[in-house]
Amino acid sequence: MRGFYATPLSDDTGRVGILGLESSDPDFLSTAHLEILQVLAGQATVALRNAQMYKEVPFISVLEPVLERKRKFMALEKRRRTLIMILAAAAVIFLAAFPLPLRVDGDAVVAPAHSSKVQPEVEGVVSRVLVHEGEKVTQGQVIAELQDWEYRSALGQAQAKYQTALLHMNHALAGNDGSEAGIQRVQADYWKSEVDRASARLDQTKLRPPIDGTIATPHVEDMTGRRLQYGDSFAEVVDTSRVLADVAIDYTDTSLLRVGAAGAVKLNSYPTRTFRGVVEVVSPVGVVQGESRVFFARVAIPNADGAIRAGMEGRGKVSAGWYPAGYVIFRHAGIWIYSHLWSWFGL
Repeated sequence: MRGFYATPLSDDTGRVGILGLESSDPDFLSTAHLEILQVLAGQATVALRNAQMYKEVPFISVLEPVLERKRKFMALEKRRRTLIMILAAAAVIFLAAFPLPLRVDGDAVVAPAHSSKVQPEVEGVVSRVLVHEGEKVTQGQVIAELQDWEYRSALGQAQAKYQTALLHMNHALAGNDGSEAGIQRVQADYWKSEVDRASARLDQTKLRPPIDGTIATPHVEDMTGRRLQYGDSFAEVVDTSRVLADVAIDYTDTSLLRVGAAGAVKLNSYPTRTFRGVVEVVSPVGVVQGESRVFFARVAIPNADGAIRAGMEGRGKVSAGWYPAGYVIFRHAGIWIYSHLWSWFGL
């Protein structure tokens, strides 16, 4: 090379580089060329300075993909851009205005809606058991008897004394002895009350369930010969006409639970059936289940055919109402983002 020309690229802030040209002709630049090079140097200086400032913009690595997508979008045909914008607007309207049902779910365990224990009202030895496990019983039905000879003896004595008092009273009346008749009348009334009391105690030797239901105690027939004290339990009766499904709801969804909300349960024993009911109770205290804390929504389910049994497990859902589609779809993501923003910035 026999010719070289260089000019600095600088502005008010400082120098950003040098523009250099080489040629085999020592006189390759004219006055017009030099003027053009000055303009070119100024434009190159501005371009380089803008590039430096662009690199110093915060989060430029995040904005670059967005700008790249914008450039690609603007390079599309006008009809295609219009179609994409219409679809995007339709999606936004759908997410903001179209309602969807919101449901919260969790593991479900079935428990009897009502159960009661059959307990003796008097002490005694079980002489006969009239039912078996799984047998349906009605309220007031005799399901077992205690040995009652002691109570029958007491009843017989009271009846005998009552009859004796009546006989003496009638004899005094026949002899016009009003004073003696009055005394014997008092005695007769006393023994009449004793007869009623002894009859009631004799009746208490028969064990009856307080509710309609099914015997749930295993091998209840083996209770024959066992002595029962006050407070002992002879058998448990569960009402199978209605059951409660305890649906474990994560604590983050507890605010959506309402008494009276619709619930649905699918049990592992009946994978093709869905049992529907209503939330009767929302537990006021949470319990730890696995690695999370849950609250129970107790769903009351009719069980007229007795298909559902206590202890069955499955999956339950509780309806929380209708909300915009965007809230239903992105609710968990929004809660996660907000919780982290709050922990970071205290919003």
